[in-house]
Amino acid sequence: MIQSKLFERLVTKFSIKVNDLARYLEVSKATIYNYRNFDSFDQIPNDKQYKIFYLFGKENVNELSRLLDENDKNVLVKYSERIDSIFQDKEEKASHDTIAIETLQKRLNEATAQLDSCRNITAIAMKLEHLDDITKKVIIDKVSEITCEMNSLEIKNFLDYLQVYAVYSKNALRK
Repeated sequence: MIQSKLFERLVTKFSIKVNDLARYLEVSKATIYNYRNFDSFDQIPNDKQYKIFYLFGKENVNELSRLLDENDKNVLVKYSERIDSIFQDKEEKASHDTIAIETLQKRLNEATAQLDSCRNITAIAMKLEHLDDITKKVIIDKVSEITCEMNSLEIKNFLDYLQVYAVYSKNALRK
């Protein structure tokens, strides 16, 4: 059985588009043209050979060679549908991968925001470093109790009040 230029003969017999084949094998069109000029199928890299075997549902070069002898008109349709199915599966997987990446990006952004919030809270807590743990807890609990049901305006007024108190207490200590 003649196996020279087997790849070229398969591409020609089944009228496989170079663009489709390049996309399926994940190589350039120029590489496909090089493969078509190879005298032996063995010159094609092994990973690409396996993809070609898979494409035609065959396991070795001899089975591929026998395809050239088939005269069934439905064979072309069968392999065209197989190529389309493989591409559709790849596109669906790519779509799912894109969605997964977007979801991960959203989670990363949320985690980054939480980390920034934790850093801010830590910076605030560091300002209370001079106090003992019980006093810190009482202050934090009291502030959270006061502000838990406040709206933005009420919180602003509370912070303004604290600012006035801070100025007053500094002035009182100076006297």
